[in-house]
Amino acid sequence: MSSAAPGRFVSSRSLLRIAFWFVLLAAASYTTADPDLWGHLRFGLDILRDGTVATVDPYSFSADLPWVNHEWGSEVITASAFTMGGSPGLVLLKVTMLGVVLALLLSSLRERGVDASVDRDVLAAIAVLGTMEQTHHVRPQLFSIVCFSVLLWSLTATGRRARWGFWIIPAVFMLWANLHGGWMVGGAVLGVWVVGLAFNGHRSNAMWYAVAGAAALAGTLVTPYGFGLWRFLYETVGFGRADVIEWQAVYALTWDAWARWATILGVGIAGLAATRRTERRLEVIAVVAALAFASFMVVRLLAFFTLSVLYLFGPALSRKYQEMRTTRISMPLPPWRTRLLASAAAVTIVFAASLSAANAMQVRIDPRHTPETDAVDFLRSQPGSKRLLVWFDWGEYAIWHLSPAMRVSIDGRRETVYSSRVQDEHLRFFFDAPGGAALPYTLAADYVWIPRELPAARRLDAEGWRKCYEGPTSVIFARAGLNVTPPRPALTATAASVFPGP
Repeated sequence: MSSAAPGRFVSSRSLLRIAFWFVLLAAASYTTADPDLWGHLRFGLDILRDGTVATVDPYSFSADLPWVNHEWGSEVITASAFTMGGSPGLVLLKVTMLGVVLALLLSSLRERGVDASVDRDVLAAIAVLGTMEQTHHVRPQLFSIVCFSVLLWSLTATGRRARWGFWIIPAVFMLWANLHGGWMVGGAVLGVWVVGLAFNGHRSNAMWYAVAGAAALAGTLVTPYGFGLWRFLYETVGFGRADVIEWQAVYALTWDAWARWATILGVGIAGLAATRRTERRLEVIAVVAALAFASFMVVRLLAFFTLSVLYLFGPALSRKYQEMRTTRISMPLPPWRTRLLASAAAVTIVFAASLSAANAMQVRIDPRHTPETDAVDFLRSQPGSKRLLVWFDWGEYAIWHLSPAMRVSIDGRRETVYSSRVQDEHLRFFFDAPGGAALPYTLAADYVWIPRELPAARRLDAEGWRKCYEGPTSVIFARAGLNVTPPRPALTATAASVFPGP
């Protein structure tokens, strides 16, 4: 009888751990479409079809810059996943990328002495939750998070792996530069790491990482744009993007952004406090502090901050927790409680597995931020090639559903094809700011498709533009004298809920 109790306890603990990972899988597999997903897929499919990266944009009639598609590599991978598996293929791609992130983190933690499975599980959960705001979409930022994980995995290498870990870095940056512009964050972290090592007296390691960094920088030239990519990122990347929520500072957003950032900051402070004084390294503290500030100023960098805290302070947190555990007296659980925990774990596994299976089959569309399906049908039914002045967030949605018959005035590619002047003119028009009212006329737009609550909708109505369609979310105006096919009557005016929509 005495030997059966430990068996039951181990079985219950294993079930609880399985349930824990199934819950993480359910959270990681939940996927929604951000406004740019339609465009990323369309552009990736074009590259697969043509075998080349376009430099002239065929989708907009107001684009006034050469197209610098610095995310072309991630678009090709995403389009390939969609071609092979549809929406489930996109979800599988995202979950696989997150799996790589967690595998690298757990490998690094285990290598540096985090032996307790419960510690690694908790740190993995923090990684999933801390990066979720950036990873619940399928988008190029996801590839940056993977590449950043490889960088941290290399920087924290020990033993023999530390020797050849130097040379992983240039290869990662060469790939990264073709996937997403986040390689600049990785480059800044590597620079801070080298300076910290040099000031800390580890000049030999600093020299090797500096050599690897120089090779990595050269590797970022291996793109379709060469030095043009550097020039483009220098001119466009910064903190000031007032019209994009993810580029806002934490203090400008709601309480949930504060809560996420403050939680990771708290974990980082606890990790620093748990690190022995003799083991506190300047390069580690400098990297975490720099990313704490950067993610406070641009909330989309929170994923990088999260991973840096877990990689660099995870072992210290684990050791401190294990020291605290040894001071406690652990009592064996009574059999009834063990059975109760096992039953709860089994129910959780079944529920989380079914939820994960449902998540794996679809990419959800938020109907609150998506135009109605019958608005798309109306625009599709119009004869001839038309010029569509469209709301910024709907530009790539319109490209997917309406091209080549209609070309858009603006979309989420922003400075990759549109100058700051074009972007500013659209913002002034949308919100009826001084100088914005003339935009539909200067662009010679045939149709205007915008949210019905925008101030621009009231102005167009007052100026005599023909209202052709009006739904709960959007309104479509046509210029005077345009031959318009009347919309077909619809029983309901709803937005699509599953990607890619109508």
